Amino acid sequence: MSLSDKERQVLEELERQLTGAKPKAKGKPEQASSRPANYALLLVLGSLLAVFGLGIMIFSTSSHQIWLGVFAFLFMLVGLYLVSQNWSSKAIKNGQPSKKPKDSRESLLQKLWDERNNGK
Repeated sequence: MSLSDKERQVLEELERQLTGAKPKAKGKPEQASSRPANYALLLVLGSLLAVFGLGIMIFSTSSHQIWLGVFAFLFMLVGLYLVSQNWSSKAIKNGQPSKKPKDSRESLLQKLWDERNNGK
């Protein structure tokens, strides 16, 4: 059993809402967006740098190497900077679902259910 045009259109709309994709405009080529930052990679890399810097810091204090301690401190700062990039507004917005009210989605689904059951 195939879907009617209206059902197919509603299905495509629901899929766009679930994936957060924007509707495609006919005849317009898609613009190539800049590559988004991979926040998970920044978190892992920053954490590893901070831990590595802490290890070097401990080693430098036990061996009384001041210059090595300075480099260890810089490693830790860079690592913490990378980790802090995850708390920017872009990362928070990318991690949260869109702020569309659920009532409109639920009312749309309820309307479709009622139409299907009433035979319209």
